[in-house]
Amino acid sequence: MRTKLIYSNIEDSPGYGAGSGDTERYEYECPCGKGKIVEEHDNIPGFRDHDVYISCEECRKKYTLDTSKGVRNWELIEK
Repeated sequence: MRTKLIYSNIEDSPGYGAGSGDTERYEYECPCGKGKIVEEHDNIPGFRDHDVYISCEECRKKYTLDTSKGVRNWELIEK
């Protein structure tokens, strides 16, 4: 299950000597409506990192994130 996108932001970064890039942040509603699911991407040479996490205690107890298709294609799965 995917939830509704409620916020997105992309910021350019000059990089750290290996070239420029950008950082992306996307926030989605959590199923209970009290928190959010956060997806972050650092697209900077030498600092590439991609992560997604549930920022809600209630939903973290009930759901897990399936990233088997990649971080950008995450799905919430009931435990």
